[in-house]
Amino acid sequence: MTRILRCLSFGSVLLGVFVVEAGLTACSDRPAEPDQGERSARVMTPPLEYTLPSTWTKTDGDDKSARRGSYRVPKTGSDTEDAELLVLFYGTGSNGDRDKSWDEWFKQFDGDAKKNATRETFEANGMQVETFEFVGTYKLNMGPQRRGMKTSPVQMVKNDYRMIGVVVHTNDRGNWFFRLVGPKDTVEAHKAELHAMLEGVR
Repeated sequence: MTRILRCLSFGSVLLGVFVVEAGLTACSDRPAEPDQGERSARVMTPPLEYTLPSTWTKTDGDDKSARRGSYRVPKTGSDTEDAELLVLFYGTGSNGDRDKSWDEWFKQFDGDAKKNATRETFEANGMQVETFEFVGTYKLNMGPQRRGMKTSPVQMVKNDYRMIGVVVHTNDRGNWFFRLVGPKDTVEAHKAELHAMLEGVR
């Protein structure tokens, strides 16, 4: 399946349009790292525990970085790409603010995802869980971000992509974030599994 990269211009130089074949997992956006103090506090914080669906496969992540887990969620139906779940933890300070992360995720879609996303709130083992869901044209950053720019100079454009964003508000371990994104039918097919996983967080 052909993906078209949307490129931004710098000064008078237009980077052009590139056509590539690439998978979602290989090109995923990396979360920004907090400062040293936040990093130390993050490592010392007991992790949020969850049970992964049996068909989802871990591809990246560790207990010392903001990316605690990256998981491949298998494609379904006529979709040609897998979806991806990220589990993120930025510490117990301001880097873990819900809107700080969610606003960045909303900006990855064309249109006003923040305004039009479907939202839900429920409780899981005494913790509040907030979710949003949105389907639209998703822009996946490719390559390093230039200083002073809010997006990468090259973006892969994905039509009809669904994102489910989640924040789990713990009582003493800060906010934990989950982000499931991929072809809309694949994400829809795994939505119940994600919800069951979130209901079991501990």
